[in-house]
Amino acid sequence: MMLSRRDVLLLAALLLCSFLPLAVFGWGRSPVATAVITVDGATIREIPLTTHEGRETFTVDTPNGTNEITVDGRTIAVTDADCHDKICVKSGAMERKGEVIACLPHKLLIEIK
Repeated sequence: MMLSRRDVLLLAALLLCSFLPLAVFGWGRSPVATAVITVDGATIREIPLTTHEGRETFTVDTPNGTNEITVDGRTIAVTDADCHDKICVKSGAMERKGEVIACLPHKLLIEIK
C-alpha cells in the first residue's frame, strides 16, 4: 500500500494539530504551587511550595485542637494532631495542585493551589 502525497500532508497536519493544546495551554510553563492553610474558612498562612527549600515545622492552634504541620522541600503534611481519628496525619505529604488535607474536627484545611 502506497501513501499518496495528500495522505502524507494529512498525517503531517494531524501531527501538528496534536501539539496545539501544548501551545495553547503553555508549553514549558512552570507550575507554581502554593499551600493555603485555612481554619474555619479564614486563611491563616500561604506557603509557596515551588520555591520552598529546607524543612520547617510549625503548630496551628485552633479553638478545637492543635495540628503540627511540616513543610519539607516542596511537600506539606500534617505530622501530628490531637484529634481522635488522625485522618489528616494519615493523608501523608502533598505537593501537587488540587490536593487537599483536611482535619474536620479542627476545621483545618490545607489546599494546594
